[in-house]
Amino acid sequence: MNTISGQAYWDSRSQSYINGIEGPYHANRLKMVEALLEGLNVGEADCLDFGCGDGVFAERLLREGARITGVDVDQVMVSAAQERLGARWPECKLVRGGVEAMEHMQEKSFDFLFALNVLAYLNAKEEETFYRQTQRLLRPGGALVVTHPNELFDMFTFNRYTVNFFKKHFSMPDTAFDVGTLLAHPDRPDRFVFSVRENPLAYCHKLKKYGFAETRQEFAILHSLPPLLTPTIDFDDINSRTYPETQNWPEEERWKLMFMCSVFGSLSIYDDSTAKNAAA
Repeated sequence: MNTISGQAYWDSRSQSYINGIEGPYHANRLKMVEALLEGLNVGEADCLDFGCGDGVFAERLLREGARITGVDVDQVMVSAAQERLGARWPECKLVRGGVEAMEHMQEKSFDFLFALNVLAYLNAKEEETFYRQTQRLLRPGGALVVTHPNELFDMFTFNRYTVNFFKKHFSMPDTAFDVGTLLAHPDRPDRFVFSVRENPLAYCHKLKKYGFAETRQEFAILHSLPPLLTPTIDFDDINSRTYPETQNWPEEERWKLMFMCSVFGSLSIYDDSTAKNAAA
């Protein structure tokens, strides 16, 4: 499986993404983000929507009274966001660019920074720049809200992703084993993978290095069965299936979501003093 760059992906998929933005996949993911924001007031807040796409989430924030700056690497997306938002909210700032665009923004100018369905497409250097710039741009006490492909979902898929997960995390130099021999389909699926994928059990430690304290996680895109046991679903067409809600699961059952959902969201709070101590 090969990785794919963010620019290459969106050059080929931006229009289909826009066409499907009102579908059940994105609706399910948005409910997860809404749960992360429960109890937080974005009204009158300064928000950076990094990877704003066609502006569908920025529109939700603008309706609550937030001030929005949107950034997206794809011009088709930026144009779609301008068409969606420009007439009603001409003060909304929309910029074409990637992490380099963050470098030109004023220090400590945002209360919220959103990166929804975007960090997976960054390379290692871009990802490091993103977190460093997020440190610089958020005010103390500001919130970072992100969504990620869930690496723990690989433990549930029983396919090529499971083999790669074991090789990455559980292989030892003096032990030769191939977990693929235990699986019926260790070579499926044959498709690209995201550059950045996160483990929800470990992500809080990554955030801590940059001065962020994770306060909440939510999960979305639930799979009732491993993908190879659901052949009737077209996994290349994200709107070909329904997505059960995950926010109302009983507390004693919520641990299952960590494995059965392919996407998770994280809310963390920036502590300027913690960041300075981590850098020292």
